Amino acid sequence: MKVVIISGRYPETTFDSSVNHKLYADKFGYTYIHCNWPTKAKNLYLNKIYYLLAYFDFFDYLIWIDDDAFFFDFDKDVMDYKPKNNAFISLCKSPTFKTLKTPFSSGQFILQCNSLSKDFLKCVINQNLQEVKSWWQSELGYFTNGDQDAMVYLLHTQQKFINGLDLHDYKTFNSRFENLEQTDVHQPLILHFTGKPEIKIKNYNLTQKKLNLTSSLVPVNYLKEYTLPKKSRKKLFYKRLLIFLKNKFK
Repeated sequence: MKVVIISGRYPETTFDSSVNHKLYADKFGYTYIHCNWPTKAKNLYLNKIYYLLAYFDFFDYLIWIDDDAFFFDFDKDVMDYKPKNNAFISLCKSPTFKTLKTPFSSGQFILQCNSLSKDFLKCVINQNLQEVKSWWQSELGYFTNGDQDAMVYLLHTQQKFINGLDLHDYKTFNSRFENLEQTDVHQPLILHFTGKPEIKIKNYNLTQKKLNLTSSLVPVNYLKEYTLPKKSRKKLFYKRLLIFLKNKFK
């Protein structure tokens, strides 16, 4: 079984997540690919769909994880939650304690590579989001204007995709900062930093400080096996963050 973990973004991420994703992939014998190049997508949320399609034909399963999400439990294999039966995609619900909810999070998912899932990805790219917005129902929650909404629409309205979703509780692989010690506390498999940029950065830094972790959030016992720079990546992180904020608000 050939499995790849794919992550990244364009413009380049400000998080040290590629190290996390690579070391987790190594732990379970999976390939890792980091993508940080532009695509022809008019909507930047769709870059990841282009990334997935670029490597689709070489693997049996694709695991997507956002650049602001980190593997947190290196003893748990995310492939335990691969799509079962007739499903082709595994996704997690939105956290129950959040006021801003969505049907699921496309920040991380597992995709079985077959003709139906390839068609699904292509449909996500080609889907008119204005059509989705017109169809959107209030009970579906927040409309993000991206790939996630197109996925919701297709999985609800297209007969060929309706039975393709294997939906899990958010705690399966969509945990949040609050779950570490504040709300619905549990051991995350994946820790996803969400919200406004300043909130994400604050929680990311707090996690490192409270748990005495490096910027990759990789458990110390796994980091020991790798040669890492002695110089802290914090300066690089804040430099990238400054560039990101300048581009965002110029």
